[in-house]
Amino acid sequence: MASDKTLVVSNPSQLGNARTRRDFLRIMGVGGVVVLLPSVLSSCNNDDDNDDIFGPGGQPGSGNTVTIDFAKGDIAVLQFAYALEQLEADFYTKVVAASGGSNLTAADNAVMGDLKNHEIIHREFLKIALGSNASFTLTPTYPGVNFSNRTSVLTTARTFEDLGVAAYNGAAQYITSTTNLLVAGKIVSVEGRHASAIRDLINPKSGDFAPNTFDDAFRPAKVAQAAQGFIVDKLALANAPTAFVQGPNNNG
Repeated sequence: MASDKTLVVSNPSQLGNARTRRDFLRIMGVGGVVVLLPSVLSSCNNDDDNDDIFGPGGQPGSGNTVTIDFAKGDIAVLQFAYALEQLEADFYTKVVAASGGSNLTAADNAVMGDLKNHEIIHREFLKIALGSNASFTLTPTYPGVNFSNRTSVLTTARTFEDLGVAAYNGAAQYITSTTNLLVAGKIVSVEGRHASAIRDLINPKSGDFAPNTFDDAFRPAKVAQAAQGFIVDKLALANAPTAFVQGPNNNG
């Protein structure tokens, strides 16, 4: 029987229910387990499973323009997060799909599977929270990434997780709703754990799991520029805020 710190999701639509949203946020805040039944994973993965696990290809930034307008306030910040979660969910889905022919260890694959499920939850949660404002689907591409090679997979995963943490940290200052700020704070705490787990896989039993005293905080334009290298669509920011309060690392 599931404990009070276990959330069982049997259908993607549950993520839009008030009770499930509340439990989801509680679990993210205090620890626990989110259990996705097979029906959820098969439904959520339909858009991610391709015959070519490396994606449809295409040069980064060569496709149609996807514009996130920061004049929309919190909606734009959530759209920005939704774009990044699409990328992460797609990446880990492809890593898991390629695991049978890769040199990742059993322990690596277990972590990759967990991260895949977490990122799918984040993506679907933001999609439902945004409603009609989640009208875009990005096309990822992975130039130079070898999904059968452990080093390539883990270093790319580290890049995504570090970027995700810096993105949420930097964008938090533009959120006006305390509810949205709470959501962002809980998601970034999970992303931070992901980053530590990946770093520990790369260099076990070292201090690399937390290499810096403080995490980075990047302005949206810097995050978009870094993410663009993995997105076929042209990611454009309209009315991007010019003011930015630097984080403790002063590198945003």
